[in-house]
Amino acid sequence: MKDELKNEIIQDFDRAKNAFASAKRNFEEEDMFTAANRSFVACENAIYACMKLRFGGTTISRKRIILKINSISPIMMELYERSYDLRVQADYGRKSKNVEFNKERIGEIINKVQKLISDIEKELQKSGII
Repeated sequence: MKDELKNEIIQDFDRAKNAFASAKRNFEEEDMFTAANRSFVACENAIYACMKLRFGGTTISRKRIILKINSISPIMMELYERSYDLRVQADYGRKSKNVEFNKERIGEIINKVQKLISDIEKELQKSGII
């Protein structure tokens, strides 16, 4: 693996961990809008790291995630979509028919993102990236 790709994976994963810490802190402070936003950023960056590890390449777009993520894990796809839905509601005030914007849903997403980050961290450790 090229150093550039390895460095990008590490940066993406670090961004995921930092955004997750922010999401957790904002959730505890009852700032649900920011918690939802940071949860999505954590999820997305963890998925960037995972996809770069599995598929190579340094450019990952939302479109590419949607096209490839199901081949990795339908559960990951669902988490990505649900966290994105909550982020859009938080940032733009749009109502969703898929995920109700409330503390319980955001707490569930935070817990699932935490597991995602943990799972991807194990994958990165196995591969020698971190």
